[in-house]
Amino acid sequence: MICIDSDCIIDFTRGKREAENIIGKYKNESVTTEINVFEVFLGLYNKKILNQEEENGIKMFFNSIEIICRNGWGIKASDIFLNLMRNGKIIDQNDCLIAGIMLANGCNKIITRNADHFSRIKDIEVIPY
Repeated sequence: MICIDSDCIIDFTRGKREAENIIGKYKNESVTTEINVFEVFLGLYNKKILNQEEENGIKMFFNSIEIICRNGWGIKASDIFLNLMRNGKIIDQNDCLIAGIMLANGCNKIITRNADHFSRIKDIEVIPY
């Protein structure tokens, strides 16, 4: 199981070849999280003019992939955040939430351009694109 991060999803829905290639390579193993859904739609709905075609494409993407979420991820995410904070390696809370969901669901790989943040989290392997 490999989680696709928000940046890769956005690039994919915009037709960026490197995102299309990496998602195609791992399509049978790919999942994402509710936090990624939130981040992608937040960016979309924050635009001055909503592009209906872009919204439909994003909805189609999320309908085609498993969105993971399991009880216990909040505890795992808070543990990740506090450990990083105590070690002076703090990252965005949303990234900790994504990692918590991933690890609570047995997923330890993520496709992202945000290697700097996710590589700080123990037990997560970053797959850059």
